[in-house]
Amino acid sequence: MDLLETFPRWREGSRVGFSPRTLGLTLVPAAAGRPLGNVRLQISTAWGGTPITVSLLRDLTRGLDRSVRVVVLLDPDSDGAGVRRLVRECLGRERSIRIFSVGFGTIFARDNALAARDRRGRPVLLVPRALRTSGESSASPLDARAAQRLLAVRVVRSRLFWHGGNILFDGECLAVGADTISENVTRLGLTATEVLAILTAELGGEVVVLGATGSARFDHDRNRMAPSGQASYHIDLDVALLGRTGRDGRPTTLVADPRRGLEQLGAVLAHRRLTLSPYLPPSRAREQIAREYRAAARERTSMLQAYRERLADCGYRVVGVPELRTRDERDTLLSLASVDVVYCNVLPGMNRGRPAVHYLPWGIPALDAAAERCFRAAGVLPVRLARTPHLANAMIQRAAGLRCFCGAMP
Repeated sequence: MDLLETFPRWREGSRVGFSPRTLGLTLVPAAAGRPLGNVRLQISTAWGGTPITVSLLRDLTRGLDRSVRVVVLLDPDSDGAGVRRLVRECLGRERSIRIFSVGFGTIFARDNALAARDRRGRPVLLVPRALRTSGESSASPLDARAAQRLLAVRVVRSRLFWHGGNILFDGECLAVGADTISENVTRLGLTATEVLAILTAELGGEVVVLGATGSARFDHDRNRMAPSGQASYHIDLDVALLGRTGRDGRPTTLVADPRRGLEQLGAVLAHRRLTLSPYLPPSRAREQIAREYRAAARERTSMLQAYRERLADCGYRVVGVPELRTRDERDTLLSLASVDVVYCNVLPGMNRGRPAVHYLPWGIPALDAAAERCFRAAGVLPVRLARTPHLANAMIQRAAGLRCFCGAMP
């Protein structure tokens, strides 16, 4: 019924007069030259990933400005006493962390809620209509009553399905991945134009679509986009909007560039941290990995170029950053865990008074150094949040990155 209300003549079987009401919200922008704001992490010992999140919590408290408040949501079915004890042991007296027992649909905090403000400037968490996870098509994104009571924020439910990892806003541009449009077309029976109108009404700004909506389709049987109209399932793996940076104050964005990654291929293949196949001789495994990186680059180049052109048309200075990716769900003969390397899934925000991006290193010096040169070329300070590649590697095993685990608080 919430959707039928937007069609005043629906009883006549007509779409005429479609007009979605605005929610009166404005998303909280995330940009390199703005304060990072408060960060939300989510822990569930029942779903796994707790060591990743607790390790990230430790590194965030060490690397972020002291003004940043880190809030932890703990799944009520988890071992609350054990988690609190583990947090105390890992953090010591470095910073006080507030932990709240609130139900949620995923440990990837970025996906289940967007930080916003209402017309009076009051904090709001905007959650999707329902959260699509690997196991469910319509999981509950957040326990609204508990969040409102414990976090002192209003929770507003969207009329659409989405993941926060497919939505970017830096105060200059509101970018949404094409798959979000196509999923709602398929699941709700709306047209692409109608979905865009609802997104505009709910998110408080005109939407720039990254990807090809016409070639994407939601597969109900597989509970996923198949085929996808994007370079990755979430645009924040390939794009980071940074707001206005540099002396000229021009809007700037990072976009994944496979060519830059392949320039460092020799150093990557020679590095001891690269996981080789237990079924092939090392030289043969490196040859196969190199072939897979090149094949993925060929497949992704055209879509990433389309991202660059679309953002350049919006007035952005586009800075390419290195990446090395494999092709999704392909039998590469390697029997490897993920060997993907991404640098766009970052947290932009001020650090010690300077425009910055916070990122996780991969432990391959030549590649990390190349990425940091690109960050500096974009006019921002690169801030490493970890001393080792443990976190980046652990996250990519779950097809995620730093931004995926860090939700924003209004």
